[in-house]
Amino acid sequence: MELYKVCRIDEDDYGCEELPEGEPARCRVTLQGLPGPEGAEGSDAVLVPDADLAAEGIEEGDTVLWQGGRLRRVRPIRTSALIGLGALGILFGRKMPGVQVIADADRAARYAAQPTLCNGEPCRFACCAPAGGRPVDLILVAVKATGLDAAIRDIAAFVGPDTVILSVLNGITSEERLNAAYPGHVLWSVAIGMDANRTGRTLVFKSAGKIQFGERDGSVTPRVAAVAQYLTACGIENEPCTDILYKQWHKLMINVGLNQASAAFGMTYGGLAEDGAQRALMLSAMQEVIRLANAEGVPLPVDDDVTWLAGAVPRFKPDSKPSMGQDVDAHRPTEVEEFAGVVRRLSRKHGLPTPANDYFYRAIRAIEAGWADA
Repeated sequence: MELYKVCRIDEDDYGCEELPEGEPARCRVTLQGLPGPEGAEGSDAVLVPDADLAAEGIEEGDTVLWQGGRLRRVRPIRTSALIGLGALGILFGRKMPGVQVIADADRAARYAAQPTLCNGEPCRFACCAPAGGRPVDLILVAVKATGLDAAIRDIAAFVGPDTVILSVLNGITSEERLNAAYPGHVLWSVAIGMDANRTGRTLVFKSAGKIQFGERDGSVTPRVAAVAQYLTACGIENEPCTDILYKQWHKLMINVGLNQASAAFGMTYGGLAEDGAQRALMLSAMQEVIRLANAEGVPLPVDDDVTWLAGAVPRFKPDSKPSMGQDVDAHRPTEVEEFAGVVRRLSRKHGLPTPANDYFYRAIRAIEAGWADA
């Protein structure tokens, strides 16, 4: 993305001649490159129709996106809210200065009853009741899929005309549900690469991961640029994407494998790396996702599962578990409907068999049913 800061706006100099008939009035806009990864800066000047500057509301000092021969104003993100203070809420929220945690009185009291620790360091969050909210620039939705309906209701007062909503929920359905409630506010996104392990209000991780995000249609827009700028300033690793649907399906493949195998078999990352019948079933479930993605027009490579596992699993804490394994240990409702449930439902549409995901769906549902009988 070509991001710049507007240093000066001057009327174009036509010399002794008047503006040619039919030509739009133009301004010379001097741009200063924002610091890049190595701190390098650059400057340049472009001619822009005055009407375009007025339409975008561009003034000196603004950050702009230079795209397709035109300037587009990037509205900076200054205020944020977070809903869901589980593993990902803590992991990312602790990096967001001044973030408001959306929580009713009961939930806020539970958060306050025990200090939140991340790798041994205390994390302090300010809570705001849903009814007391005011519009913010960015809302990070980090609840479990089972809590999304309630979250959609609870964020209502925090959504204003320019609010961007970013979901780090697992699965491929949360954005559609959020966008149905708040049309035009949602960026598609996925959180990858983390191995956060939460027990109560204590979080431990080795790999912090990153957030990938973008417009559903792959376009690069000012709000994508604004979110990238904000997350970078917060110190949250991020990647604006023009292929975010590909990235979401890739993450679904990972979750269908590692999360469900950990939940069904009680396995850690270390155990999931070892050859055996359980790992073979995990790989079969991931292959079912790859075939489904291809049928849906998303070109996941046929070896996406083994390639990713070989590179990623060694970076995780071997004695930790994926989030779904943690949920089973804590007797929390799992996200099996977002994993095996979605894969089975969509595969039926294409006539694709799903024996591995059928197994995981039945096994995890049986585990959950056992809690109710205990």
